[in-house]
This record gives sequence, C-alpha cells and structure tokens, in this order.
Amino acid sequence: MKALIANFFALVAMLLPSVALACPNCYAASGSRTILAYYASTMLLTIMPFALIGGVILGVFLMRNRPGPKGSST
Repeated sequence: MKALIANFFALVAMLLPSVALACPNCYAASGSRTILAYYASTMLLTIMPFALIGGVILGVFLMRNRPGPKGSST
C-alpha cells in the first residue's frame, strides 16, 4: 500500500512541471559568473570520487612497493 501511494505522488509530481521550476534563482536570474560557478562546482563534484579512488590506489601502490627494513634479502 505504501508503494502505491509513493508511486501516485511520483506520478503527480511528474505531471506538474511547475514544481520543477520552483527555484527562479538557478539559471533564469543568474549572470554569467554564477553560471560559471555552477559549472565549476559540478565539475569539482564529478572529479572528486575519481581523485579519491586514485589516491587510495596510489597509497596502496606506494605501501606495497616501499623498501623493506635494512638487512632483509627480500
């Protein structure tokens, strides 16, 4: 029953496009610097997971390839 109600509200939300335009500050009332800031923040948030995963992989690689203690023959 809860899923039916949730689906009904999702359908109503899709049929009301004015709800999606509720924020006039996004693009309509923005200047070129604000839109550039939106694009820059979007790019930063897109690149961040790849940078974090790359950092973890680099850390594992460096820890595996670090020199052993002095006097070890491995």
